[in-house]
Amino acid sequence: MDAVIHRFGEISSTQSEARRLIDAGDADAGHIIVADRQTKGRGRFGRTWLSPQGGLYATFIVTARPGLSLISGVAVIRALARFGVHAGLKWPNDVMLNEAKLAGILIEIAGELALVGIGINLTAAPLETATSVQTAGTTARRGELIVAIREEMTQVETTNDLRTAYREHLRTLGKEVRIVPENEGPAIFGTAVDIDTDGQLLVETERGSRTISTGECLHLRVEPERNDDGMSP
Repeated sequence: MDAVIHRFGEISSTQSEARRLIDAGDADAGHIIVADRQTKGRGRFGRTWLSPQGGLYATFIVTARPGLSLISGVAVIRALARFGVHAGLKWPNDVMLNEAKLAGILIEIAGELALVGIGINLTAAPLETATSVQTAGTTARRGELIVAIREEMTQVETTNDLRTAYREHLRTLGKEVRIVPENEGPAIFGTAVDIDTDGQLLVETERGSRTISTGECLHLRVEPERNDDGMSP
């Protein structure tokens, strides 16, 4: 079935527009909201996602289901690879290229539906810590990339071993990490050793293994100072 695509020039965010269209009965699973620019684009933890002209800003409306974060991350990586961009994932689903952020994924639930918001820097990197497809030395037309992501999401969700597919692209494994919990608890330092079947990150600290369900993950280049419980001072 062909996707139904709602195209906009400038809107606050594709996530907000998706909710509005769903509430109005004008959108359902299989619809995609695309914008040239967002004035109030957002990422995880309510952070601002800078959305200048020239990037890919889209929300894919799908049926809510387990493993969607893993499915979305793998789909974006595989779609980018079709255009010669060989990126990796930083847990849980930041798309990275040489430790610089290329794309982000935000998943929100709306009843029985899920809004998979994807932002990809195509022609410019709005922050010094970011990169773009163009910086990587290639190009990708926005429409073609959206189609590729949709196709890959469909293929990935039918894979027999989603965890293995996700681990294949997860560059966090084996790295020293600092995890800042979403609930603003103390940061956790350790070595990322694996993920479980739900996509939770397993971190080995000096006091043993910790299972992290959500939070901000930072890859560390220098061994951090720790106290004896594996947390920051």
